[in-house]
Amino acid sequence: MNTRQALSIINKLGSTGTPPEFGVEEFTIGLEKYLTVVDQEYLNGILKNYHLSSFKLVIGNYGGGKTHFLYSVRNLAFKNGYVVVYVALNPTECPFDKLELVYKQIVNNLQVPAPITSDDELPVPITGIEGFIEHWYNTVKEKIDQVNAINDYLNILKGVESISFLNAVKAAFFNYATDNQEEFQSVVQYLKGEEISKDVRARYRISERIDKSTAFRMIRSLIQWMHLIGYNGVIFLFDEAERGVSMSSSKDKRRALDNLRQIIDECGNSRLPGAMFFYAIPDDNLLLEGSGGVYEALKQRLRSAFSQINPVGVKINLEELGITPEDFLVRLGEKLVAIFETAYSIKFDAELSKQLINHLADESAKAFAYDISYRRLFVVSLIESLQRLRNDPDSIKSLLSSSKEVQKVIKTTGKKLETKAKQEVTEAEF
Repeated sequence: MNTRQALSIINKLGSTGTPPEFGVEEFTIGLEKYLTVVDQEYLNGILKNYHLSSFKLVIGNYGGGKTHFLYSVRNLAFKNGYVVVYVALNPTECPFDKLELVYKQIVNNLQVPAPITSDDELPVPITGIEGFIEHWYNTVKEKIDQVNAINDYLNILKGVESISFLNAVKAAFFNYATDNQEEFQSVVQYLKGEEISKDVRARYRISERIDKSTAFRMIRSLIQWMHLIGYNGVIFLFDEAERGVSMSSSKDKRRALDNLRQIIDECGNSRLPGAMFFYAIPDDNLLLEGSGGVYEALKQRLRSAFSQINPVGVKINLEELGITPEDFLVRLGEKLVAIFETAYSIKFDAELSKQLINHLADESAKAFAYDISYRRLFVVSLIESLQRLRNDPDSIKSLLSSSKEVQKVIKTTGKKLETKAKQEVTEAEF
């Protein structure tokens, strides 16, 4: 890890307590028990070798590590030849009761790793359907240097559920390969779920619209297309709003839960080759509290716990890592101090930083504020305290001399995160 990467991690964690998009492996604690099973049993197991599919429910409260876990899964997927889709669900732009909007977010957030050309470069992935098709072309262009060769290559692609989707994918590839940007953009517009002209539809034999009646069919078709062109599969990371599910009414919720049930039921069959869905939510009771058929159906499907002993289980509970909160925070603190030292090219007194970690870990583990995880309280408090230690070492001595001073730091951090959390809720609702 270089200075730039370390600074990126510290700045993100110190401002919000949320993990940066890249670099989470540098301060991952306790997730190995889950990630190892995901890697061995799924990414290098049934998805890759048998082209099966799976669904997992990830549970963790506000600041409890859901996004961190999803980013860790994404990094594993990249290393193993999968396309990754990370979608933040919310009630306005991407509610799960409207799969046509979810589809749009999926194609806008397709990701494959970009080649790294420098050790100092941050790993920014290729994102979105346009960038993906360009990347696809670049991986095969040496084999198809003539128009006839392009057509021969595209004619081999068969076995996608929606012929309209496959025709659009082929048309987008052909127009990109032949440098016809205007036509390329016209077809990409369709793949993004937007309206296109009748002329474009007729020219490329695109008869289906992408709407609520066809959205899941199009998601299946996207998965089948990725499998056809050589990827091991697609990993979907659905991250629900920190404060609740992305549905604004009981009717919306029932429709969303029915969509979720449909996805779970589809997993395991040949229509989703190499697909794995992770659905992260603060509390599974938000999904399962209610009466009626859809609630009972989901309860039956989501009741088993995922573990090394039971890899076919569904629920991944990030609050059950087998580590006490204090031990977790101390180990996390040690990693964050090392990253901080790299970021600012300094070296703290080992005993002083150890005391700081222990004091903050002890008080954070006992703190409760607006349902904010003790982990997030600790991370933000520690980085702020390290900044104080860096700029004025004497100021830390007073902090370490009294538990009340440490509690004051935790309380201040909690209020700040609480205010931010309320703002997020308001923005999501309006």
